[in-house]
Amino acid sequence: MRAILALVIVAAVVAAGAFFWLKRDGAPAGSVAASPGVTMSTPMGQSKDPDDPIEKMFRRGLYPEAIAAWEKEAARGNAQAAHRLGVEYQDGKPGVAQRDYAKAMQYHKQAAMAGNALSMFDLGSMYEYGFGIEKNMAEAARWYGYSARYGLAQGQYNYATMLERGDGVVADEVEAYKFFVLAARGGFTGIPYDSQRYRVDQKAPTPAEEMQRRLTAAQVAEGRARADVFKAQTGPLSI
Repeated sequence: MRAILALVIVAAVVAAGAFFWLKRDGAPAGSVAASPGVTMSTPMGQSKDPDDPIEKMFRRGLYPEAIAAWEKEAARGNAQAAHRLGVEYQDGKPGVAQRDYAKAMQYHKQAAMAGNALSMFDLGSMYEYGFGIEKNMAEAARWYGYSARYGLAQGQYNYATMLERGDGVVADEVEAYKFFVLAARGGFTGIPYDSQRYRVDQKAPTPAEEMQRRLTAAQVAEGRARADVFKAQTGPLSI
């Protein structure tokens, strides 16, 4: 039953133009519907510079050459090159790069420390789902939190779901609502999910809307006020 449910939800989300994995107890990677909260396992639209000569090389199918060029650039401290290597070693697409989670972690951390929010997010995903490492929800929340504070909408959304549930972090519904608001302002509202029928439903409230219904007016106002004064961090990550 759970497998059938996963396929139904994934199909519905793919039809809507985005791809996620179902997240439930005992499920493998990714996430789409942990009723009522959902998280993403991969940011929508990885950061790619279409004018970058190495990216052009990659798009022409010269994968070994592109990987080698990115590795040289990463060794020189290029954070974007490190991020792209992290993505490719994490994905392990056939013919592109052999999956190597240790290298993915190494390059994502390099990019994240330089201020790349997408790599911060990917590190959160690796810790949340145990990609090449033992699952660690506290570390997942920490890295999602960094990406959220650096202004990544998907990171703000994932961090909000963890704050809401107290998953890997101390529960804080007002702070969770703040990040739900910020994620929505950044273009990501989450998947409308009918928690009674266990299915994606465009007419169902988003997780943020469900949360707003149970918060007090004062809590909602406080969450929005915090969102209004939010300023995304920039520059190298200081931890």
